[in-house]
Amino acid sequence: MLAVLSLQLIQASGVGITPVYYKEFFEPGLTKTYSFHAFATNSDEGVDLYIKGDLAEYVTLSTDHLPEGGNFEVEITLPDKIEIPGTHKIYIGAIEAEGTRGAMVGGIAAIQGRIDILVPYPGKYTQSTFKITDINNGEEAQYELEIQSLGTESVVVNPKIEIYKNGSSEAMVTEIIPQKTLESKETFSTAGTLNTKELPAGEYIAYATIEWGETTVLNQTFRVGEFLVDIIDYDYEFERGKINPFRIEIENKWNTKINEVFATVAITDEGILIGDFKTVSVETKPWEIKNITGFFDTSNLESKKYTAKIVLFYDGASTSKLVAIYVNEPPAKTYINYIIIAVIILALIIAVFAYLIWKVRMLTKQNGKKK
Repeated sequence: MLAVLSLQLIQASGVGITPVYYKEFFEPGLTKTYSFHAFATNSDEGVDLYIKGDLAEYVTLSTDHLPEGGNFEVEITLPDKIEIPGTHKIYIGAIEAEGTRGAMVGGIAAIQGRIDILVPYPGKYTQSTFKITDINNGEEAQYELEIQSLGTESVVVNPKIEIYKNGSSEAMVTEIIPQKTLESKETFSTAGTLNTKELPAGEYIAYATIEWGETTVLNQTFRVGEFLVDIIDYDYEFERGKINPFRIEIENKWNTKINEVFATVAITDEGILIGDFKTVSVETKPWEIKNITGFFDTSNLESKKYTAKIVLFYDGASTSKLVAIYVNEPPAKTYINYIIIAVIILALIIAVFAYLIWKVRMLTKQNGKKK
């Protein structure tokens, strides 16, 4: 029985292969054929194919070379018994050919699809996955829970999902999923929404607890977003007498892209406005941290402390922060590098003159001996 087929494409360094993987439950003597497609965008020689994995001896390729890429088949013929339970991975590899057919991986990047063979565990055994999505204020969080019965016996599962605030021991949301009996090799998948509309903004942990004779606990952190772009850092020291970049680090705390964010900065000295500017406008992805930059002209300012009011504007809302900034004197010019270079040049000149003097003396001695 075919458990899973992933139709995605994986590609790296100009080599691609699809599907990403097949998943199959073990059956004694199972014979089956799988179709793949491979290509290489940077090779005139086509694609070489290979097999790896602990069940590679039971696998046959329809070809080990595709001159121009294309479709190929992989046939497995499994033995009557595999002693070790669990997931056995068969890797189907594609690599850019380099003129010599059959050349193996050696330093050249390769890409691999795979076939997973799941051998049942003796007795009762389950494996589970759990996912939950980030949300915004007033939304219900979507979740996905999958439970696989990977034992030789059927199993009764009782799943439950709970949400906790970080640092709290009391569940804020509880969802009981009806009991389910799974036969060997059967998979139970469920998806739904949780009653999270009343949760305030912040970070939470969702726990999925599955009782099946034993207890499996899965957890995932998720966030409830608020409509806020926050100022989390900024430049506060600037050099007098020049135009300085003024960097502001911002964070989008909304689980939605915000298309236009910019800042205005007003500089005051004891309440008197002495300068202002506007930053570039940027877009921010959900939960993204990024920098926006404006330019602060200190040409006519004294070296001292000033006050800056930073105001972020985004989609009809704003965030502001009043901060202290400092204009400092330019660093004193140093001539140490020039001195070092001059010393090196002087040393070279002295060395050249010394060599020439030595050479003249040697030639004079040689001429004296000849006479």
